[in-house]
Order: sequence, then C-alpha cells, then structure tokens
Amino acid sequence: MKVLLKIGMVLSLILATVQVYAQDAKAKGILDKLSAKTKTYTSMRADFEYTMKNVAEDIEETQTGSLVTQGEKYNLEIAGQKIISDGKTVWTVLDEAEEVQLNNVPEEDETEDYISPTKILTLWEKGYKYQYDKSTTANGVAVDVINLFPEKADEQSFHTIKIYVNKEKMIVNQIDIKGKDGTDFVYFIKKFITNENIEANTFVFSTADNPSYDVIDLR
Repeated sequence: MKVLLKIGMVLSLILATVQVYAQDAKAKGILDKLSAKTKTYTSMRADFEYTMKNVAEDIEETQTGSLVTQGEKYNLEIAGQKIISDGKTVWTVLDEAEEVQLNNVPEEDETEDYISPTKILTLWEKGYKYQYDKSTTANGVAVDVINLFPEKADEQSFHTIKIYVNKEKMIVNQIDIKGKDGTDFVYFIKKFITNENIEANTFVFSTADNPSYDVIDLR
C-alpha cells in the first residue's frame, strides 16, 4: 500500500509538472503571436479607462487616459498629467500648475517599477515569467488571460500582471496590475488604432508655445 501511495504521489507530481509546462507553452505561443503583430505597427494610439481599487481601504477610482507611441517616442495623458518623450528626454507636464519637469529617459533596470509606455504590449519579452490562466469572456469579447510574474519580484511593488488578449483580433483588451499592498490597477482599452501618420510635435514639449510654464530641469 505504501509503495502504491508513493507511486501515486510521483505520478501526481509528474502530471502537475506536465500541466504547468503545457500552460506555459500555450502562453508563450499566444505572446509570441502578440509580439510579432505588435512589432508590425508603425504607430499605436489607445484610449483607455483605468480604475484603482483597494478593497480593504474601500477605494475605487476610475479615470480616463490616452497613449500615442511611435518607436521609442510616446505621449501619455493620465491622472491629470501629460508625459511626453522623444526617446531621449521625458517632459512631465502639469497643466494646472503650469509647470514642466525635464528628465532623461531612465534605463529599464535603473528605476524601480519603470515600464516604458512603448514596451507595454511586449513587456513579457524581458524580465517576466508567464503562465496561461484561462479562456473567458470579458466585456463581451472572447479572451485568453495570461499571468506575468516579475523575475525580480522583490524590486517591484506589484506581484502579478494579468493581460487579456482578444482571441479574434490578437490585441490586448485589458491589463490588470496586482499590487503587493492590495491596490490594483485595471486598464481597459476602449479604442485602439495603429499605423497612423503622427505629427512629430506630438512627442516634444514646446516651451516657445507655452511661455508661462515654469521649466524644472532635473537632468
């Protein structure tokens, strides 16, 4: 009986390992297709809704934002700020205060929790483990849900990123970031347009056009 029990335990462990491997392989297949498609885009524009939730603190706040990217350049509007980059300099624009802060684009491994907006749809390619979660329907759309886990977990304020991949269109519909402190951020992409002609001035902040703004150079 003990021998049979031990054999059963070993078989269970083997089956569990095979199942995890199959899930990872399935996740990799989906992510590889998503990366390949994303890299064909000359530009991306997304309008999104994001919600900050903390059940323990009874917090749930929803706002809207937008993101335009082209190569390493981006223009992000979120939480009352505009964050603009030409790939070298980052301008953080606070319209209400009429202030703009200048920084160099940080190295990806230089700043805790830093994720470049231009890498958000391919971030799993470096520094993350991934596992297939489930097939489900979200907001009326059939999606595959994949969990991403940061390899340097101790250096991050979050433990998991869940991405919802539209099965038909092979695009990301939603991103959930699960914070270690119980605060989660849910980003729902409402509109997604690719391969537009984007004006160059989209990715720079002009002090000449905004003479009343205080410029704080932190480089």
